[in-house]
Amino acid sequence: MTDQGATREASLTQQAYATLRTRIVTCELPPGSSLTERGLARSTPYGLTPIRRALARLDRDGLIITLPRAGYVVSPLDAQDVSELVEAWDLIGPELVRLGLERLSDVQAQELAGLLSEWSPPDSDGGHQLEAVLRFSALSMRVFQVLAIASANRWLRSAFEQLSDQMSRLWVTLLKGREVPEQLQQLIDRWNRHIAGRQPEEIAEHLPQLIKDSGRAARDLFHDLATTPGAHRPL
Repeated sequence: MTDQGATREASLTQQAYATLRTRIVTCELPPGSSLTERGLARSTPYGLTPIRRALARLDRDGLIITLPRAGYVVSPLDAQDVSELVEAWDLIGPELVRLGLERLSDVQAQELAGLLSEWSPPDSDGGHQLEAVLRFSALSMRVFQVLAIASANRWLRSAFEQLSDQMSRLWVTLLKGREVPEQLQQLIDRWNRHIAGRQPEEIAEHLPQLIKDSGRAARDLFHDLATTPGAHRPL
C-alpha cells in the first residue's frame, strides 16, 4: 500500500470510529445492540477494514464487547455498571474540576466563560423537554472537556473521556422516550442557578457537589426504572 493509500485508510478508520462512537453514546445504537462488521460496512461509506479497526478501538474504550466468531454487542448497562460508574465519577469529576480551574490558561478561561454564557434553562415555562435536556447534557460535557484539557494531566483526562461517554450514554438511556422526572428537573434548576452566566472562578464552590448529585440522580433513576413493574428497563 502506498503512503497515500495508508493515509486515506487511516482517515477512513478515524471517521468510522467517530461515527460509531457518536451513534453509541447517543444511543442510536442502544446498549445490548448486536453489530456485525459487514452490516456496518454496508450501512456506512467507510469499508470493511476501517470498520473492523474502528470496532477494535471501541472495544478498548469499553463501548462495545467483541464476541469471538459472533460479531459485537454494544456494552450493556446494568445496576452494577451504573453503581461503579457513579462511584468512579464521584472520585474523578470533582478533582478534574479543581485541577482544571486552577490551571486554566487565559484562552481556556475565555472559552469556558463563553460556554457558561450559553448555559440557559431548557425551557422558560418551568418544564424540561427531552431534546432540551439532552442539549443541556451535551453542553455540560463540553464544559468538562475544557476543564479536562486545562488539568494538564493526561491520565485524568483519559479517565474522564471514558467516563463521560458512559455517563452520556446512561442519561440518554434513562430519558429517551420518557418524561423528565421531577428529581432531574430540580437538579437542572440548580445547575442553572449556580453555573449559568458565571465566571470560571465563581463555579468552583458549586460544581463539585453538582457533579456528585448528578451521578447519584442517574443511579437513583436507573434503580427506580428497573424496579417499576411494567417499565421498560435499560439494557
